[in-house]
Amino acid sequence: MEMAVEEHSTQMVQPEIIERRDKVEKTPILERIANIKDTLSKAGDEAQELRHLPAWASKEMADQGLYRFVLPRELGGEDLRAREQIEVVEAVSAIDGSVGWCTHISSEINALVIRRMEPDLAVKIFDDWDALVCSGLGPPNGPNPGRVAEQDGDGWRLNYQGAFASNCYNATWNFVMGSMTQDPATEEPADASFMVPRGEFEIIDTWHTAGMRGSGSQDVRMTDCYVPPEHLLPFLALGPSEIWSNPTYRNPTHAIYNKAAVALGVCRGALDSFIDLATEKTPWGTMSKLRDQAQIQYRIGEAQAKLLAARTFVLDTQDRLEEHLGPLPSEGGRLAPEWEYFWPALLACAHAAQTCREIVGVLNNTAGTTGSRMDSPLERQLRDAQQGANHALISYRHYEELGKTFVGHEPPLNYMALTRA
Repeated sequence: MEMAVEEHSTQMVQPEIIERRDKVEKTPILERIANIKDTLSKAGDEAQELRHLPAWASKEMADQGLYRFVLPRELGGEDLRAREQIEVVEAVSAIDGSVGWCTHISSEINALVIRRMEPDLAVKIFDDWDALVCSGLGPPNGPNPGRVAEQDGDGWRLNYQGAFASNCYNATWNFVMGSMTQDPATEEPADASFMVPRGEFEIIDTWHTAGMRGSGSQDVRMTDCYVPPEHLLPFLALGPSEIWSNPTYRNPTHAIYNKAAVALGVCRGALDSFIDLATEKTPWGTMSKLRDQAQIQYRIGEAQAKLLAARTFVLDTQDRLEEHLGPLPSEGGRLAPEWEYFWPALLACAHAAQTCREIVGVLNNTAGTTGSRMDSPLERQLRDAQQGANHALISYRHYEELGKTFVGHEPPLNYMALTRA
């Protein structure tokens, strides 16, 4: 596999993809996001009604490279490191949480699935500029055909339903991790993972939530779906890559730090919304605007401090972790991080999500009844902050799991292996 990449060290996809990437990245990516802020805001409003990102918005985001920025340059991506990825996701999430979630999950899974993928399959998928991989890996909701993968010749046959396939309405491929299935012949997880193209998976309408309502995180179902050998991945499909040089492809928190980035962005958006409100609102029964009240000034200062501290914790620990990983192992780097570099990065992500949830809650409370109204951005930001902090990878439970290690217990086994997207 290494040789295959080396033979195409500057280009693996068609020239048109590389040329398009080169043209797009002439404008820095954060500037691209700022240039389409109104479009992303409109997309967020429409997504609330649809309960998923509208197709026109996903196309606009793809046009700006918002699903390809983590991909290697050989595949027409921008090969951004963790810090830059976090900044991108944060910027979009400050505009709208659901749109930010779709940006994070789609760019993230696009990158995760190629970690141990054969280059020929990577080219097949990403020779399409609009390529977008979704992944329903959670427990299915409601009646479903099971979670079975049976070997069928050189391929496999899936009868599977999984939850939380964010942005699935716009996906061109769906990824199913072997560990989420069962092979009835062995009663063990299937000895492979699977890439299923659009048209061979069905979207099941199960995403009825308040927070992150527009992310379209529905169930996906495959019924008697044959996966040929050329669409198979290794069982440990998301293990650290020995192919791509960017340490992000060996960073075991890749599926975690971008979720923290969504939380940071939603919080930044809420703080900006509250400051705008404070300059305009004179609360009922008072004579002064919010901006002139000492309690409000205190809460703004406290919120800024907590947000910036949480953000710095995430960015600094990711910088340290990826510097520690260094180049590919074949060039003297590490395949996996040592624990002392890993746990702070995990803790920082959970801390960011939980801290941002608290900050947005305080700001909404401080806004009074205005923050409860459906036309207030603070109302949606409160729902999104809460929903994001509920995600298993950044939930409050990580305080306990990591706290155990500080008093002599061994780290949980799943912490040292990336097991889900």
